[in-house]
Amino acid sequence: MPGPVIGMALLFAALSLKKGPSETLQSTSTTLLSHLSLLFVPAGVGIIVHLSRVADEWPALLAALVVSTFVSMAVTALVMKALARKPAATGDGSAS
Repeated sequence: MPGPVIGMALLFAALSLKKGPSETLQSTSTTLLSHLSLLFVPAGVGIIVHLSRVADEWPALLAALVVSTFVSMAVTALVMKALARKPAATGDGSAS
C-alpha cells in the first residue's frame, strides 16, 4: 500500500477520533487548497521537458489513458452496485 494512502488513512482516523480538525489545521489546509494549482507546475514542466518522448510514445500513452479510464469507471460502477445492495442502517441502535 502506498505511503500517501496510509498517511491519509491515519489522518482520517486521527480526525475522526478528535471529532474534526483544529482551527490551526483548518486554516493551514485552506491556505494549501487555495494554492493547489501550484502543485501541478512540476508535472507540466516534466511534460514540456520530455515533449519529444511524449510525441514518440503517444499511442501507448493514449491507450493507457483510455483503458485506465474505463477500468476506473467499471470498478466505480461495481462498488456502487454492491453498496446499493447493502441494507440501509436503521439508526435506532437495534441489530437486524
